[in-house]
Amino acid sequence: MDDEQNKQKLLERIAELESQVFGLEKDLIHDALTGLKTRAFFEEESKVYLDMINHISAGKRKQWFGFKNISFLFFDIDHFKKINDTFGHDVGDLVLKKVAQTIKQNMRVGDTVARWGGEEMVASLLGADLNDAKLKAEDIRQKIEKLTFENSEIKVTISIGVVSSEISSDFTDLMKKADQSLYQAKQSGRNKVVGFDQK
Repeated sequence: MDDEQNKQKLLERIAELESQVFGLEKDLIHDALTGLKTRAFFEEESKVYLDMINHISAGKRKQWFGFKNISFLFFDIDHFKKINDTFGHDVGDLVLKKVAQTIKQNMRVGDTVARWGGEEMVASLLGADLNDAKLKAEDIRQKIEKLTFENSEIKVTISIGVVSSEISSDFTDLMKKADQSLYQAKQSGRNKVVGFDQK
């Protein structure tokens, strides 16, 4: 199969995914509480992009689609259980929504943010290398740290793991590495960004 056929096949796959998305009801691709994309949508979209990365050379990816890699951020709100236990689940929900919207509002056009589960969220940054992604993660971490709430006792911080497709092209593997980096961030004091170190 030549380059033009590869390109056409991938464009058709993207168009098919977009058609499926538009054919779904909004509540099937958006998390009801946070308004972020669902985990299922995020996984499917990310796998499509990674499939493109797997089958087309970096030069052609850049030429055809404007990117040659993708990076992922894995977010976890620090001590979220304590917020729920101390202030109640209604307040916890408000905190989760505010953090989610802060992340979403500070991403680039074309990036995708989803709720992974509980207080965990993920984001994909198309075309961002590991350093770009870490800078974006640090910017978001600082903005979360400055959030204020009606109850001044509530202080929120977030830990973030970062990984790039420059080291792997398998979605499950990349998310495992992002989760490992997130774990390191939390184990080393929380409220920080850790990029995956493949050494």
